[in-house]
Amino acid sequence: MSRVRTDHGVVEGVESGGLHLFRNIPFAAPPFGRRRFRPPVPPEPWDGVRDGTRSGPAAPQPAGQGLLGSVYAPQRTGADCLTLEVCTPDPGTTGLPVMVHVHGGAYVYGAGSAPGFRGHTFARHGIVHVGVNYRLGVDGFLYLGAGADNLGLRDQTAALEWVHRNIAAFGGDPGQVTIFGQSGGAVSVFTHLAMPASRGLFTRAIAQSGHPAATVGPDEAMRITRHVARRLGVAATVEGLRDVPIARTVAATEAALAGFGRNIIVGDRRSLLLSPFRAIHDTETLPTPPGRIAGTGTASDVPVLTGTVRNEAVDIITAMASSPFSAPLIRRGLRSALGIDRTLRDAYRDGPRRITDPSALIEAAWTDWAFRMPTLRFAVARAAPTWIYEFRWQSEARPPLLGASHGIDLCFVRDDVDLVATAGKAGRELLGARRPHGLATAMHDAWVRFVRSGDPGWPRYESRERATMVFDTSSHVVADAAGAERRVWEGRALHGL
Repeated sequence: MSRVRTDHGVVEGVESGGLHLFRNIPFAAPPFGRRRFRPPVPPEPWDGVRDGTRSGPAAPQPAGQGLLGSVYAPQRTGADCLTLEVCTPDPGTTGLPVMVHVHGGAYVYGAGSAPGFRGHTFARHGIVHVGVNYRLGVDGFLYLGAGADNLGLRDQTAALEWVHRNIAAFGGDPGQVTIFGQSGGAVSVFTHLAMPASRGLFTRAIAQSGHPAATVGPDEAMRITRHVARRLGVAATVEGLRDVPIARTVAATEAALAGFGRNIIVGDRRSLLLSPFRAIHDTETLPTPPGRIAGTGTASDVPVLTGTVRNEAVDIITAMASSPFSAPLIRRGLRSALGIDRTLRDAYRDGPRRITDPSALIEAAWTDWAFRMPTLRFAVARAAPTWIYEFRWQSEARPPLLGASHGIDLCFVRDDVDLVATAGKAGRELLGARRPHGLATAMHDAWVRFVRSGDPGWPRYESRERATMVFDTSSHVVADAAGAERRVWEGRALHGL
């Protein structure tokens, strides 16, 4: 067993394979009861030694999180959810680089304490890894006015503040912190670049498969709040929602998510970003939309590594269009929401991918509208160093052009493909019979280099060359890898950019 003293008490972790894991460490007090819908506050100090050998509860959330839920879903949930865990090579050393992981899940699902996010593969490279739990859904991202906005993001900032104060006790350097995340976690990373309270709490950032400007204003956020409150039969205020049982707000979270997605049928462009739960700009915590400051003098000077996978939207479309009745309606709504016209069709047909199938065209356009093009616009607008990658590898078990799906890169970044490959039928289909260990090691090593030095090992993304690292069976740098599609999207509106 290993023991470390934090600023609120001593925590005991477990040593395994030369690494030290400390779990269920509170960085803030439980955010329910009288603290519900309020900003995070410090936890109560404890006497004696706190057991840090078991995972802490994740935020309350709907059950059922996809085919790989056993890997990326929480083992348990509960009210005392503002906890984190630290995996370190040696709590007795000093000056190790730090990674703080913000999990994804549309601000509805997930946990930093999930089995697939343990952090041991980074710790083996001399990096202190921190996984964070934060409030989700109605309790974390429903807008309830000044002082009750962006609560899940405030939780993340509180965790970064905890890291700044305490990580040296685990061997880490508080002046060398990289925040990283995928999907909703990547959206969080982008947002922290624009949040005043997060300035100075991290020195580098990695955003995988996110949108750099997926925020909404108070009016749109309040529209969602009123919808949720009507469903619950309460006033759309802190006082009206505070005493609603957690199980009911979790159910309301799930219903709001499903209802928001169904709006795609009528071509509602807002639904293309999938979740009604977003960061809210024009607020105290986020005064300016992230997309508005990317190329200004107030933009963050933090180096960023960011990119996308080739088929971000394929599994979403497959799930939404599983019914023969709804599939034609959904495709028609998507074509309308995405603005697919002859110019777009010709660009994808004549470009390097030669897409002629109508469903594949919709998938490619959605991926580009919601992920790739916003990321590239963000990168080229920045003065600070920015690196771009695209993940294209797919297993032989997946259909051509539809295989590099959203989230496939998670186990590659962590060089932990065996964990997913052995997670039942879904894992085998995702990765195929021949596990690509070499690609996983190469991608993981690039992330490690960036965390250590601020450079992943290929040229920065700049307006002239637009260098992009393409991760595939044979990985290599491509100049303007998105060129054909990028040019046809120029001048077309993207959310927030």
